[in-house]
Amino acid sequence: MYTAFKMSSLSDSFQGIASIITKETVEKTGAINSVTAIVFDFRGYDTLGESFVLFTAVSGTAVILRKNKRNREELINEKKEI
Repeated sequence: MYTAFKMSSLSDSFQGIASIITKETVEKTGAINSVTAIVFDFRGYDTLGESFVLFTAVSGTAVILRKNKRNREELINEKKEI
């Protein structure tokens, strides 16, 4: 709540920064959407790194869960043989 009230009192300074970012983004990148231009042009390497980390996490999780699934199937087959 405190932060919301403080930000509402500072809205004039943020509007100046927002208009500069919007104008510079269109001039430098030629993109119509400022958010897309910032994410993919200005922060492209950062976005690529985040995508790599996400891909690695998903791949690691899939490998771990797949291995556990195989162990469960082996245990079930061993119990059936006994």
